[in-house]
Amino acid sequence: MSAGKWLWTALWRYVVTALAGVGAVAWAVASMEKGAAGVEFAMALRLVLILVPLLTVGTMLVIVPLAGRRYEPPSGGPFKIRGGWMVLLVLVPALPMLLITPHLFLILLATQLTYVTAVLPYSDARDTADVLRSLTDPEVPAERRVAIARAVGSLRSRIVVEALMGAAADQDPEVSEAALETLYGIWRRDGVVGEDLLLRLPEQGRERVRALGVKIRSPW
Repeated sequence: MSAGKWLWTALWRYVVTALAGVGAVAWAVASMEKGAAGVEFAMALRLVLILVPLLTVGTMLVIVPLAGRRYEPPSGGPFKIRGGWMVLLVLVPALPMLLITPHLFLILLATQLTYVTAVLPYSDARDTADVLRSLTDPEVPAERRVAIARAVGSLRSRIVVEALMGAAADQDPEVSEAALETLYGIWRRDGVVGEDLLLRLPEQGRERVRALGVKIRSPW
């Protein structure tokens, strides 16, 4: 999926999610008011017309910079994209609601969490995860696995690194060398490598990592 198509899908899915969440907020606010049904409906409609565009703009300002990560399988946790927790920052201006009407703030919070854990497009990351599994599949031709090992070098999630670590121990020297070269490139770019990963490399590989001048980080 292209970046433009992914962002368009992310946008319209958020609008639908926001309409549901803000609709619940508007219904709750209207139910607290004592007045004619027409007045309550007008108030609810104003809330929807104001909050949905504001939330949509704020959320998309967070999502647009994350579009480049859409191919990275998440490294655990509920979020569908690395850094997805940042959509919660959109609610920072609404924090005073916690003191006044906490139940309304919780509805908005649930809206943001639902979007980033269940609604945000995830097919690209799922496709990447499927491709990574083929890295250690001996039935996949070595040429294909070498190409995969080199192609995922721009991704940074833990799942990618673990898949490359598995391929680095492959019996085919071309596959293992391609995986190692990609790992060296990732660690050189990040400037840090986990000590647990370093210890899984052969001695020659450890020396090459140390020669990169990267920081070795303890996993504990």
